[in-house]
Amino acid sequence: MKITIQEDETCRETEVHITCRQADAQILELFKILSASNQERLSGERNGEWHLLQPDSIYYIESVDNTVYLYDKTAVYQSSLKLYQIEGANYSPDLIRISKSVIINLAKVEKLKPTLGRKLTATLTNGEKIIISRQYVPQLKQKLGIGKET
Repeated sequence: MKITIQEDETCRETEVHITCRQADAQILELFKILSASNQERLSGERNGEWHLLQPDSIYYIESVDNTVYLYDKTAVYQSSLKLYQIEGANYSPDLIRISKSVIINLAKVEKLKPTLGRKLTATLTNGEKIIISRQYVPQLKQKLGIGKET
């Protein structure tokens, strides 16, 4: 892959052009990363105040009783968004769905351990443990580049 940076003092907005023979998985992943870096911050409510959170500061996002919570290192925030909206917005390439009710930040995962029923347990850098549903394990392994090659 050839990468070129062109500086132009008259440029008002940064543009990224990708020229390729075919948009393969590598190109699509690059597109997702670039798109995510251009996304807004997540907003969450805590104690009657709205906070703007960097997606990279979130450890995980959980839906409980139709309410979405954002967990960072020190606090829990309530979001007005649904999980599918957060997932679809591509706030960060490290945010990945691991169950019907949880999205995890892969950058905050310290280790993964297999458990019964082909599930995994993710231990986060803050020590918290989260179960990864077996339906989402193949997607996670693919994202991490581990497991069987197909």
